[in-house]
Amino acid sequence: MKQVKTLGLAALATLFVSGCSLFSTEEITYKELQPFDAQINPRVVWDSSVGDGIDNYFSHLNPVVVGDSIIAADRRGVVEAFNRETGDSLWRIDLRNVLDLEKSSWWSAGEPMRIAGGLSALNGVVYLGSENGDVVAMNAADGSVKWHQVVRSEIMSDPAIGGGFVVVKGSTGEVIALNEETGEELWKHTSETPPLSLRGTSSPVYEQGGIFVGTSTGKVIVLIAENGQPAWEARLAIPSGTTELQRLVDVDSRPVLAGRFVYNVAYNGALAAIEANTGEIAWRRDYSSYQNVLFAGGRLFVTDADDAISALDAQGGVEMWSNNDYTGRNVTAPVRFGDYIVVGDRFGYLHFINLLSGVTEGRLEVGEDVYTAPIVVGDTLYVQLRDGSLLAVRI
Repeated sequence: MKQVKTLGLAALATLFVSGCSLFSTEEITYKELQPFDAQINPRVVWDSSVGDGIDNYFSHLNPVVVGDSIIAADRRGVVEAFNRETGDSLWRIDLRNVLDLEKSSWWSAGEPMRIAGGLSALNGVVYLGSENGDVVAMNAADGSVKWHQVVRSEIMSDPAIGGGFVVVKGSTGEVIALNEETGEELWKHTSETPPLSLRGTSSPVYEQGGIFVGTSTGKVIVLIAENGQPAWEARLAIPSGTTELQRLVDVDSRPVLAGRFVYNVAYNGALAAIEANTGEIAWRRDYSSYQNVLFAGGRLFVTDADDAISALDAQGGVEMWSNNDYTGRNVTAPVRFGDYIVVGDRFGYLHFINLLSGVTEGRLEVGEDVYTAPIVVGDTLYVQLRDGSLLAVRI
């Protein structure tokens, strides 16, 4: 039997809300790590740091690779570029010193910028958003600001870029399209929001003239990129229960487009395959998650709200395996790294799970909360930690 340790509520006060636990006096449990048959030896090849990290706030702020550099940000406003091979700093900008603060009445000099959305990049430009409503486009080569727009809505997920648009999702349901070159606001689509929702929003996806995004009401919607008009919607969850907590049905996962299907998952709802052209649901399976879903090798990989990592056949939704070794460890969304699925946890570990069998075959202690999914480019996995550390990992 696996050993289970109890963790008091106070230690979770700054972490992401998962179900009702944060609002109750019920003790939270997590599984201790168990011995395993190691098949690989992951190692850190370089480590650096960007600013002060994200402190104890909820965030999925992630680095982004542009050419030979990796660019990362902290919550306060520091953005820094590093050489991908060596970790050497290439440039460093504090956006609080260079932005036109008069454009925004939400914050002022000396206050943290509260960067929480992004980073995303396309064509040598990096895009990010803040909880103060700032959307910023920066030149990846030197960090100079291309444009700065204020949208008056918290931006907590990655912007989508494509077709001449930069599209962001606000925390209260707004989907806002900006001109890619100038930052001018082009349109805004506002959907209904429930009285209570999870802290976080779905990252929008641009594909073939459409904007695919999840909502806090349990739906995946598609908007026409040119004008923001709805094309279709598909429901993944229906609110049920007697309390607002029980009725949470957020779709906070980024939609995944593969072939003719869109895949997504809802909290207290389902993982579903949706026909991209019509919005009809081809299949659905009972999973509850607020993490991004991964599509790789014809399979879907999902971290559910109970920290189980599962693999499903993408065509029919049949579960291939499920790893339940990390309950209560606040496991990140999965990423593919060669023959492995990698997840991080809040205790400072990366877990390397065999892609085909679901068995843990490698582990690396990094010493600080892995609060968001790593990113993978080639033979290197990059991970940003809560304290601002940025690590490059190889097998």
